Amino acid sequence: MNMRKKLNSISIIWLFVVGVFLSCKNEQSQDNHQNHLQEHDNYICPMGCEGDKTYPQPGNCPICNMTLQLVEEELIQIVSPNKQVLSRQATVKLQSGSDGKTLKAQGFIVPAQNQNLSVAVRFGGRIEKLYVTFSNQYVKKGSKIMDLYSPDLRTFQEEHLFLLKSNADDNLIVKSKEKLRLLGITNSQIDKLEKNGTVALTISIYSPVNGYVFFDGTTVQENTSSKSTSSMNTMNQQNTDGSSYSESASQIREGIYVNEGQTLFSVNPLQEVWALVSVSNQYLNQISKNQTVEIISETNPSKALKGKVALIEQTFEETSQRFARVRIVLKNPSNFLKINSLVTAHFATNKSKNLQVPSTAVYKTGLNSYVWVKKDSTRNGIGIFQVRKVIAGSSNIGMTTIKSGLSPNEEIALQAGMMTDSETFLNEK
Repeated sequence: MNMRKKLNSISIIWLFVVGVFLSCKNEQSQDNHQNHLQEHDNYICPMGCEGDKTYPQPGNCPICNMTLQLVEEELIQIVSPNKQVLSRQATVKLQSGSDGKTLKAQGFIVPAQNQNLSVAVRFGGRIEKLYVTFSNQYVKKGSKIMDLYSPDLRTFQEEHLFLLKSNADDNLIVKSKEKLRLLGITNSQIDKLEKNGTVALTISIYSPVNGYVFFDGTTVQENTSSKSTSSMNTMNQQNTDGSSYSESASQIREGIYVNEGQTLFSVNPLQEVWALVSVSNQYLNQISKNQTVEIISETNPSKALKGKVALIEQTFEETSQRFARVRIVLKNPSNFLKINSLVTAHFATNKSKNLQVPSTAVYKTGLNSYVWVKKDSTRNGIGIFQVRKVIAGSSNIGMTTIKSGLSPNEEIALQAGMMTDSETFLNEK
């Protein structure tokens, strides 16, 4: 009996020991399994095909077949979607560049006024006959333009005849003859006057050069500060440098009377013309005198011409519009450029060296500009980018100037628009 009780006690103790052993082994297996899962369950699809589902081992996503990425748990906790973004995007740095651009301005062709040879009458009279009836008509040197009758001219001739008949001093006769020449009487007319006593009632006006005759509104009034007298066949002539056109008191036509000193017409060979273009006030500081300009004319758009800036006028065209007129000198040897034809001027603005980035790296919201600066990288090479506000300048040929807000050694995302959402800028400070 005692032996049986002893065996039962031993059995109970054995069962207890086995139970405790199995329980400990099971707990250790569960702990090992949990540790194993915690150690290896950290791979996820980068496209989020299955949401937050993770895999214990590296491989490919069963849906999109992309390589699974290691979950950066410690980084996910510190990266805020409002401040920083994870991306494998390529980066760029500031680089040296130039912001030179081409400025376009519209205008038209006018005669070069400093090439006008103006003919003014030295005495009052009446136009008896016009041989050139149209303004802008081509004439050759020595061509007769008009016949002018003047009572004063008759008086001067009669005074010369009186000196000859009265045997006056030779010096007086020479001066009288020179006076007649200056008034436009030819040597042959003077010889006829002295030989036959024939008084010329009219005087003919001739073109001093080959060129185009301009009357009325296209006749440039003389600049009294630059007058120069010469022994032209007919009247006083001068090169004018006036800066604006002005019309005569009355149209030049047969039968009208002209006053002493009045400009009758001007002749311009048009071998040199001006392009008058309008430039906005904000760009005037980028244009300089003697600057080379490319001109495209409507008469032949395929042929580019070269000209030089001769003058930047110091007044605006209209008080309500801030446009200034720029005068460009153009050679016109074959009369290729027509008066009043339209032209487009291309000014190469002043270039300055600066720091630039590709325009795709700058995200503009109207008044502000932003870039994504690379601050760090994850353990598997993913870049950590942070948004930053910068001061951007002009853009040209795919490059944007950065005035401030970025250092030359900093890297920024190449495609800023791909990393931007509305929440980012609503929370950016």
